[in-house]
Amino acid sequence: MSAPDLSALVSARFCHDLISPLGAIGNGLELLQMTGSGSPEVDLISDSLTNALAKVRFFRVAFGPADPETRVTMEEAGEITGAMFNGRLTVAWMDLDASLPRPVARLAFLAILCLEKSLPMGGLVRVSTAEDTVSMHVESRRIGAPAELWAHVTDGAEIPELRSDCVQFPALREALLSTGHGLEAQFGEADAELSLTPRAQEHAA
Repeated sequence: MSAPDLSALVSARFCHDLISPLGAIGNGLELLQMTGSGSPEVDLISDSLTNALAKVRFFRVAFGPADPETRVTMEEAGEITGAMFNGRLTVAWMDLDASLPRPVARLAFLAILCLEKSLPMGGLVRVSTAEDTVSMHVESRRIGAPAELWAHVTDGAEIPELRSDCVQFPALREALLSTGHGLEAQFGEADAELSLTPRAQEHAA
């Protein structure tokens, strides 16, 4: 078993084991709300629970196993990213009637995590699709893309010091290699363009 496969299974195990206790907390909150026991404290717990569930759903797609026979609709992807990023970063999926194979959806989710790290002031990410190609147009007040991390994704350059808050970059690199996709990224001062394309299409072009 390869290291990426083992990592995906570990991620799936964590997500699976977290869902049950989070669901139990949700059931308890519903009972409290039904009995009229509302309070700022209960509202705070409810908001925290919603945020935790959103992260589990997102991380399940981004880091979990990716069955190529399973597809993720753009509508579902929009629901997941909408719950995950409800602050400075906004992700808009432009083709709600389309769907992507799970491995390609994983690429998109990992790329979004990498973009989040590259947008210190937040911004808007518009995601569009054409077959198995995913394109992202980014708008922000300021873009601060970490060059060494993106160089690792696109070219396999060594990362001098990998921190836990940057694991999405090598994860994206491994996912690109495993799916046979390439990534092209162009960063400006306030906008960026990303394209995730199957290598066969790149060679054909």
